Amino acid sequence: MTFMRMKKAALLAVVAALAACGGDGGGPPEELRPPLTGKADERPEPGGTAVLAEPNDLERPMPLVWQSSLDSDIVDIMYMGLTRGAWRNGRLEYLLSEESPMAMAWHWEYATPDSASLRYRMRSALRWSDGKPITAHDVVWSYQMFRDPKVASPRQEDAAPVDSVKAENDSTVVFYFERRSPEMHFASAMTIAPRHQFEAAGPGGIRTHPTLNDPSKLVVSGAYRIGEWKPGERITLVPNPHFRPAPRLQSIVIRVIPEMTTRLVELQTGNVDMVRGLATDRIPGLRQRAPNLRFEREARRFWEFVAYNPQKVEAFRDPQVRRALGMAIDVPRIIRSLQLAEFTEPSGGPYPPIFRDVYDPQRMRPLAFDSAGARRILAERGWRDTDGDGVLDKGGKPLRFTLVSNSGNQRRADVGLVLQQHWKAIGVDARLQQLEFNTFMSRQVEKEYEAVLGGWGVNLNPDITPLFGKGAQLNIVSYEDSVGQRLMRQAKEQPTPERANPLWRAAAERIVQEQPYTWLYFYDQVDGVSDRLRGIHIDTFGAYQNAWEWWIPRARQGRGVPSVTAAPPAKDSAPN
Repeated sequence: MTFMRMKKAALLAVVAALAACGGDGGGPPEELRPPLTGKADERPEPGGTAVLAEPNDLERPMPLVWQSSLDSDIVDIMYMGLTRGAWRNGRLEYLLSEESPMAMAWHWEYATPDSASLRYRMRSALRWSDGKPITAHDVVWSYQMFRDPKVASPRQEDAAPVDSVKAENDSTVVFYFERRSPEMHFASAMTIAPRHQFEAAGPGGIRTHPTLNDPSKLVVSGAYRIGEWKPGERITLVPNPHFRPAPRLQSIVIRVIPEMTTRLVELQTGNVDMVRGLATDRIPGLRQRAPNLRFEREARRFWEFVAYNPQKVEAFRDPQVRRALGMAIDVPRIIRSLQLAEFTEPSGGPYPPIFRDVYDPQRMRPLAFDSAGARRILAERGWRDTDGDGVLDKGGKPLRFTLVSNSGNQRRADVGLVLQQHWKAIGVDARLQQLEFNTFMSRQVEKEYEAVLGGWGVNLNPDITPLFGKGAQLNIVSYEDSVGQRLMRQAKEQPTPERANPLWRAAAERIVQEQPYTWLYFYDQVDGVSDRLRGIHIDTFGAYQNAWEWWIPRARQGRGVPSVTAAPPAKDSAPN
């Protein structure tokens, strides 16, 4: 998973991006941990095709412009950064090439006495998938593009701490910052794009570059590249011939299957090797019917929310109205009734329990369910049912809005129905609408919605400005509170995490007071994996983090899979 994901997702979206055991980030309970597949002395064997199922298709799988959860995962497979992220002991760590072949750099050091700059020394002989060398100049150009407003990169806020980037030679690059801060390693760890493929298009032409319509022509640095894309059907990844160590699989096929029921059938019958984001109420039955499956957690990487758009609904400009809407929701009952308890816990703010340094359950408690209290707050704010139609109104305007969510997510559809009933009980009329996933995501970023039932994949950096900073592209709720903005700015100015973390906690507490979202629950993404697929490592950081190590026993490689043709390495496809 890349460092900033929208479920998902990402995310987080992702996240993305679907789940309440102890939230200390220490791993799943024993009942969810699978037995080791195969024997301890089993050696990985090359060849074979892994088949995965995802609900959505790719969109723009390129470092500068990716936005969706699946794009995040594919970018994570196809592109390197100077360092490689890993989640260890409740913190994000940055691995060099000695620990991960997906890291371009073998060494880093502070480059100036004030420790406000980082020098990275890159591995020699690194090559893009078309054979051209990967150099420090690719790094410099990528960061220029991340920051260029003509590119409108969703990563622009992540790159903001970087003052400048300079190449000392082809394999040495220095990042300069205004001051030393905890953001330095995070900001310099983003995946790098190939300058020679996109530079001729200019910043304004990157989003419309022809390779984004034919991603098999994308030049990559990571373990796999796109060999074939059949929109709405499947994405075929084939090994990058210049990546070392050579990936073990012949190919990875990602089938686009929007319906969860169909994905589960395909997993249970062995037609796919992995399905992510299992509907949690299906897992007990799968455990009994498909003993060949194991269940892995991407622990507490996601939070489910209701987002309010004050630009579209005047009532949402009042924090007390937003608070009342949250108080009307019985989150524990939702968790029980939808059988989510094993994988979720109520949330009260943007930091999940996996953040040991900034999570504070006392300062960011979930809103207590209080329907009568919600009615009282609305009455105090002037909302009354003056015409007897069961809907509160004020100044002749009813408290009515449309709640949008994405199609193909049964859990979210069920939650939407519950929210509608809870709000109806306090005199609020919420109308439900489901949108295709990419349309759903676009509406959020463009703020073309009234209220959203969605989820974010958690940024593994404590920096929450990508979601709440004034003017940030993913600040879909238009959060601009001056106190919260000041606290976030101060946190970003601190030289060490120890000095920054109290300010991040204070900023999160202030944001919670304003209730731009109603936080519903943190949840694990639970992934079902066939015992045919070996070597896969899934944790808080994601499911696709070590794809070059995946393998299938030779005796089980000859299964019917979609035809895969490895296209020749892509050539420079910049427009004339």
